[in-house]
Amino acid sequence: MGRGAKPTQCDAPKIITVVGPPVSAVGGIATVVGQMADLDYSGQYTVQLFETTHRSGSKESLTAGLRRHVGRLFDLRRKLRASQSPMAHIHTCSGFSFFRSVLDMLIAQQVGARAVLHIHGAAFDEFYAKLGFIRRSFVRWSLARADAVIALSSAWQACIADMSPRAIIHVIENAVEIPADKNSVQQQGPSRLLLLARMDDWKGIDDLLRACVRLHNENETFELVLAGPEGSAGNAQLLSQKITAAGLNGVVRYVGEVRGDKKTELLEWAEVYVVASHHEGLPISLLEAMAYKLAVVATTVGAIPEIITDRKHGLLVPPHSPDKLAVALREVITQPERREFLAEQGHLLARKRFGLKRFAKQLVTLYDRLSGYPIVLHESSSMQAALFPSMNEPPHQSSDTHSLFDN
Repeated sequence: MGRGAKPTQCDAPKIITVVGPPVSAVGGIATVVGQMADLDYSGQYTVQLFETTHRSGSKESLTAGLRRHVGRLFDLRRKLRASQSPMAHIHTCSGFSFFRSVLDMLIAQQVGARAVLHIHGAAFDEFYAKLGFIRRSFVRWSLARADAVIALSSAWQACIADMSPRAIIHVIENAVEIPADKNSVQQQGPSRLLLLARMDDWKGIDDLLRACVRLHNENETFELVLAGPEGSAGNAQLLSQKITAAGLNGVVRYVGEVRGDKKTELLEWAEVYVVASHHEGLPISLLEAMAYKLAVVATTVGAIPEIITDRKHGLLVPPHSPDKLAVALREVITQPERREFLAEQGHLLARKRFGLKRFAKQLVTLYDRLSGYPIVLHESSSMQAALFPSMNEPPHQSSDTHSLFDN
């Protein structure tokens, strides 16, 4: 079938093997994987999922994690061959995830499949900058080796191009389901603020609590719900202690991880969505908030400034600035008309730019483009040969694997 041609009745849809976390996991990448499994690709493509492995312990070294992943590589190879999948769409981020994903990419290319690296890492630039010379060279080589790299925004595209000028980078923004109509909770009382995120330090949890202290001391009336898995900023016990120590009992509450209907209930309950992060990719939760007509107050990190026009689609503040965050929150708390304007404009932008139909169309365009080129089995480069001297032997039998990643 020619590039971009529509399938006939005799043409079976091509199988895209999507490599990523299980859809049952919590987080933006798992959400995107689930979306891809359910998208309508107009009969041209269908998706099969291949779940990645997870670290068995927080102290596991990179080399140990790669060793553990080796067995799954042979499973991936068999799945690609059995399904004659012409494409492996590999979701990745920083750290161990990236190096693991490169092994997945090489396996896919060895059996003749195209390999797409979809980079989600909110701190991928920091991850790269902290690497030594050998690992940076490996990242640069890997990005150029991919048949395509997906970046979440133009800014991330430029950042990745600086790392690897030979990489072929496509911008495909995240997307969300746009509800037909928000079933808003009508009630009098304090303004209702929400954050959906893992409770990690880099999400700016402490900055947000400091902003809330300032607002509370100035007698502003509001409620803030923190929802998401525990992280480096705290668990239920530690966050409760922080909230109590700040004098915010009855104002701020942490409800833990939420899914499904509970998550929807919070999005329908809230009026304002807050992002206090120190760095970001393109947060799915932010797009969901816009889709549910929440006014957005967010930091100028990652792709957020490319999405949110300050004072039109939301209010933007610098990261690490709890006082400025408090000022912006006060504006949406005390000015209902302003809050409603920002919510409406953000919702219109989400409907126009971040729907799932647009996401599916962009993926089909990319897959069509890659399918239009002849698929040729890659000859083993020196770096690839160091990892997989023979696919008839398990990769961990090569001592060169250790020297490559231990530098």
